[in-house]
Amino acid sequence: MKHDFIKDAKVNVEEGNDKKSRKTAVITVGDESGEKYQHTFPHNSRISKALTVMTPTQLGEQLDGGSYFFVEENLYDFRDGNYKGHIQTDETILQLKDLLGINQYTNGNSDLRVHENVTASRVKLGRKWSDSPIDITAFNEGGEFRSELHFGWSPFMSTINSAFKLERLICTNGMRGLRTFMNTKIPLVNRWEEHLDMASMQIQNKVDGICQHRFRQMATERASVAELMSLNNHALERERDGAEFTASNRMLNNIQSIVNPRRHLNEVYQANVFGAGSPAAAQYPGHLTTLDAYNIATEIRSHSPAAAKSTERALDMIANDMVFDHKNIILPASGKLSRKTSAFSDPDAAFFGNMS
Repeated sequence: MKHDFIKDAKVNVEEGNDKKSRKTAVITVGDESGEKYQHTFPHNSRISKALTVMTPTQLGEQLDGGSYFFVEENLYDFRDGNYKGHIQTDETILQLKDLLGINQYTNGNSDLRVHENVTASRVKLGRKWSDSPIDITAFNEGGEFRSELHFGWSPFMSTINSAFKLERLICTNGMRGLRTFMNTKIPLVNRWEEHLDMASMQIQNKVDGICQHRFRQMATERASVAELMSLNNHALERERDGAEFTASNRMLNNIQSIVNPRRHLNEVYQANVFGAGSPAAAQYPGHLTTLDAYNIATEIRSHSPAAAKSTERALDMIANDMVFDHKNIILPASGKLSRKTSAFSDPDAAFFGNMS
């Protein structure tokens, strides 16, 4: 994909309006050669919002002299004239483009982009570097996973960064890894490809070991009431925001029937356990295993549209906590809650396969 990196840019700002008559900032970016690009910021961007307190001329003075990275004539990312941080040289950008590429981003669960806070929504600087099969031997079927490691670069960063995805193949449920060891920063010094291979091997090996150990534990370990209430709320929020009578909304409704702890445990715990913000909810086990809860979290994330109060990142945080940072919970003395393996494990229902 063609790119153009304009440094010390000449910027002109005009005030525009979108289709709903909301104020937008329209910038024209040029360089000494006379090359010019135009970009319209959405009404809710910080640049367009600046027009509520600044004139177009004042905003232009702030943006003037900055660096602007365009891909196929569309603004990908930029820094204004006050920016004093790292800026890649043209030679380095060509090397990074050759190593990791400038690629189309599909903005779906099948794709992954390292840097999210950029202007362009359909472009990513980087690519998948490696993938590795993980076979969770605790399952008779449905235990095949794939871990993917992606590397990305930026015209304004001195490192190559990574992003990680773990996907279960039987149902394409997935999560983005949010732990520090999965999101490394490789300095742009020398032997880039060798260093990326080393980082990839270290991360993949560590993830494989953790997953083999944790998924066995999760099959007999109870999720907390708080975790199940949170998942129920995510399913509810996405159902409310989604279109009626769709397969996605039917799935979300079914998940609420399965996961809602108030529905399944109202005769086991007192009502205050299910109250909003209840500290007891985080300490008491629910009716589903952590394995069930993990798969429900990734099911909601992967197979339903995000909502204002249910983002992909929020569900990724829940799933990551269950695998990499799950807290032990206090078991109640009540004998009404029996302890068993994964309850909703039919792979046809997109949950985990049968335990061996």
